[in-house]
Amino acid sequence: MEKLGETSLRVYVLLIEEGRALGVREVQRKMGFKSPSTAKYHLDRLVEFGLAEKTRDGLYKVSESSPKPPVLHAYTTLFGMLIPRLIPYAVFFTVATAMYIVLNIGSLNIFVLFFSVSAALLFWIEGIRFLLLLRKIRRVKKAKR
Repeated sequence: MEKLGETSLRVYVLLIEEGRALGVREVQRKMGFKSPSTAKYHLDRLVEFGLAEKTRDGLYKVSESSPKPPVLHAYTTLFGMLIPRLIPYAVFFTVATAMYIVLNIGSLNIFVLFFSVSAALLFWIEGIRFLLLLRKIRRVKKAKR
């Protein structure tokens, strides 16, 4: 089986983030393609890989039954946005650490504080790395159109 390709992956990310079925011309406009045939080619590739399906209206939407491509396994959709799965963990450990500090301001345990700050920091660092990777995936390269 062939690889999906960068541009088709970007079209797939667009479909995920839009959260609704899109037409060929709408994808062309949002992706900045020069012709609708380029958008149709990439949408048809997504259908071929089972990542998208074509509706009766001729629109394309993300296939609910198909698993994500491996490069997107580390991401989840939250309020219509594609975010790294590590970000909610980073938020949890940050809030838990802040609550621990506020509730135990007079008797902080240095070991608990060290491990909770370390956990929060590691989740934030890795989450931001995945955000930067997603930003790179979204980037439209004019040479690849």
